[in-house]
Amino acid sequence: MELRGTMDALNADETVGVGEQLTQYLAPDVISYRKGEGGKMLAYLEGHEVLTLLNSIFGWHRWNSKVVRTDVDYATETSPGKWSVGIAVTVQLTVLVEDRGGRREVSHQDIGYGTMDNGPGRGKAMEKCRKEGMTDGIKRVARQLGNATGGCLYNTEYRERVKKVKGPMTRIDFVESELRWKPMNKRKRCMMAQESAMVVERQGGAGGAEEDSDDYGEDDESGWLNEVDEVFSV
Repeated sequence: MELRGTMDALNADETVGVGEQLTQYLAPDVISYRKGEGGKMLAYLEGHEVLTLLNSIFGWHRWNSKVVRTDVDYATETSPGKWSVGIAVTVQLTVLVEDRGGRREVSHQDIGYGTMDNGPGRGKAMEKCRKEGMTDGIKRVARQLGNATGGCLYNTEYRERVKKVKGPMTRIDFVESELRWKPMNKRKRCMMAQESAMVVERQGGAGGAEEDSDDYGEDDESGWLNEVDEVFSV
């Protein structure tokens, strides 16, 4: 798989076109994981990460989202004061892009969904589902723009490579400049640089590090996920 991308690893570079930024694959520190059916680990983007990516690529003033339609699939009082609700929310995302010396709007739509079982009251359940559906809709429509806004998570080869990350960024099977990293402050950047230097020094003293042969999903997934959180969380 060819990975493309030339923007700075930490911050958006205005000299790099939007189209080129959107081809970048997400760095491991942006991705979250949860257990799905059968205990399988699923990669996803949290809502706030998508908003950060959109602001980074397009600028806060060059994109917007709106709810086009809301459909209540069901709203059932399962017991006195307890409600189960399911709501589908159609979201439209519009971005402003440069085109032949001018600017034009590009819009996409997708459907998000929010559910709540046995919520404490109809109003609370409806509110939670509308918000959840809106957030899910933004994430789903953003992926249509390119790799850097979540599209790469639907690439099987990419997921197989990025989910094996278990330690410092020197062990990531990608070229650092080809990835879009989560913005970090100078203190965090310095700490990671020092950690990388220490890893290289230890590997040199030990005659080289052993290759990690563990496959994703085997043994205890929580162990390496905690390692990723410790290294890449801001």
